[in-house]
Amino acid sequence: MSATGDRVVAAVADVLGVPAAEVRTAATLFDLPGFDSIAVVGVLERLESDLGVEVPPERIVPEAFATVDDVARLVDDATALVPGRPMGDPR
Repeated sequence: MSATGDRVVAAVADVLGVPAAEVRTAATLFDLPGFDSIAVVGVLERLESDLGVEVPPERIVPEAFATVDDVARLVDDATALVPGRPMGDPR
């Protein structure tokens, strides 16, 4: 798993109050108890703050939050928009 993926797992686990292992093994994040639109906002805000990025609003769609890899890709894409920071650099 990428460094960004590890950060996604940590953020989801923290927001939901579940073990990171449960996040890693979930078929989709929406299978986790409590992973709803409010949790999505909490996870996204945490990642944006921690990584110093802002995900464009048009990219914030349910499909972008289905799996840890989907969220990591969303954040990595936003990272590519930060001048001077290589894509995938989680800071």
